[in-house]
Amino acid sequence: MESISIDEILHITRGELLQGKRSMAITNVAIDSRKIKNNDLYVPIIGETNNGHDYISQAFLNGSKVCLTEEKNRSFPAAMAVIYVTSTLAAMKALAGFNRQRYKIPVIAITGSSGKTTTKDLVAAVLSQKYHTLKTEGNFNNEYGIPQTLFNLTADHQLAVIEMGMDHPGEISKSIQLVEPDISVITNVGLSHIERLKTQENIYQAKKEILETLTSEGIAYVNGDDEFLKKIKTEQTSFQVRTFGLQGDHTVKALNYTSSQAGLQINVKWANRNGDFTFKYPGKHNVYNCLVAIGLGYFYEMTHSEIQKGLDAFVPSGNRMDIFTIGQIKVINDSYNANPDAMRASLDVLGTLGNGYQRKIAVLGDMLEMGEYGPAAHLEVGSYAKDKADILIGVGKLGRLICQGYENAGLVYQVSDALSAGACLKEIVRPQDIILIKASRGIGLERVIDFIKEGGR
Repeated sequence: MESISIDEILHITRGELLQGKRSMAITNVAIDSRKIKNNDLYVPIIGETNNGHDYISQAFLNGSKVCLTEEKNRSFPAAMAVIYVTSTLAAMKALAGFNRQRYKIPVIAITGSSGKTTTKDLVAAVLSQKYHTLKTEGNFNNEYGIPQTLFNLTADHQLAVIEMGMDHPGEISKSIQLVEPDISVITNVGLSHIERLKTQENIYQAKKEILETLTSEGIAYVNGDDEFLKKIKTEQTSFQVRTFGLQGDHTVKALNYTSSQAGLQINVKWANRNGDFTFKYPGKHNVYNCLVAIGLGYFYEMTHSEIQKGLDAFVPSGNRMDIFTIGQIKVINDSYNANPDAMRASLDVLGTLGNGYQRKIAVLGDMLEMGEYGPAAHLEVGSYAKDKADILIGVGKLGRLICQGYENAGLVYQVSDALSAGACLKEIVRPQDIILIKASRGIGLERVIDFIKEGGR
C-alpha cells in the first residue's frame, strides 16, 4: 500500500486527532498487534471475546506509531498519534475502500458454497502468468479479512482476485461496496451454513449479494449447471451474465473430460476457441473450478499456453486437497472444511486415485452447521462412500450416522474425536493404503496425519 497521511486518514474516516503530529503517515494497516510492522496503522477491533484496544501499547512497542480508537478514555503511548472514530471497523473499511479506488484495475470477486478457495487460487494462478495479480491469502475472506487484502493493493498490481465468504445473510453486502468487482463469480449453491440460513433459497439470495455493485459493464460469471444459479440468466439484471458448465449452452463449456489417477483432461470451448487442458487433480468438481480459470484467462486475452502454465502452477491452500505420500501410504488431506457436495467430491477423488492401492480408507467427520438437514446429509454421505471406500472411520456425534449410512459395505470404525480416529488409523494402516481425511474445520481432523506417520513407519 502506498502511504496515507494523517490528514487523509482524518478525512476518509471523519476522525478526530486526539494526539500526535499531522505530518506522520502510514504504509499499511493491521488489526493484530503481534503482526505490526513499522509505519503500520493499528486498528483495534472490538470482538466477541477480545477488545483490540487492550493491545494498543503492544502495537506501539512492535512498531506502530499511529492507531485508531473508538474509546477516548484510554491512556495511549505519548509518542503515538491517536485518531478517534465512532467505529474502528467502519473506519478500517473506509480506508480499504479508499485504497481500492486508488487503482483502476480489474477486480474479480468469488464466492460459493463449495470450491471458492480452490477456484480463487486457480484463477490467480492462471492470471498471474500474464498479469501481476493480487489474491486473497488464507482465510481473509470475511468482513475483517477482505479490507486487509485490499490494503495489499499497490500500483504494481494489474488484477485482483478477492474471495468472499458468507455464513449469514448480509455478510457479503457488508464488504462488496469496498471490493466493487468488475466480475463476480458464484461457483455453486449448496448446503453450507444452512443451519443459520434455513433454506437453499436463502443461501442463493445471500450468495447473490456479490452481484449488488455490478454495473452495466460488469459480469456475473456463474455455474450454469447449478439449479439455483441458472435462474440468474433469466432474471432482469443491470449487468451481463456469463455461465460455465458441462451441460447445455454456456459461455465456457467442457465438451468432454476424463478423470483418472493422472488428473483431468478437459476439452473446453470458449467463444470460437476450442482447446484441450490438463489439471493434475482429478474429480468432476475440479472441472468446474478449471472452467472458471480457463474462461477468465481467455477473457483477459491469455494464450492457451499461458492458461495451461497457470493450471500447472496451481498449489492448493492449506488442508485443501493436499495429496502426499508417507512411506508407501497415500494421503488425501481435505480436512479444512466439509459439506455434502464437498464430501462427495472428495470421495470421488478417493475412488479415482485409490485404484492403484490395496485399500481405500475414508476418515469422515461431522459436517457442522447443517441444522435439521444434518442427520439425512450424514446418512447420505455414508451411503455414497459405499462404492468409494473399503474402510470407513466415522468421527464425531454425526459421524455415527455416516457409519450407519455406509451399512457395513466394508470395515467400519466409529470413534468420538480426531485423536481417537488417529489412534484407530495407527493400528490398522498398512503400506499401499490410500487415506482420505475430510470433516468440518471444527473437528480438527488434520491431527490424524501425525498418527499416520507413526503407523506408516
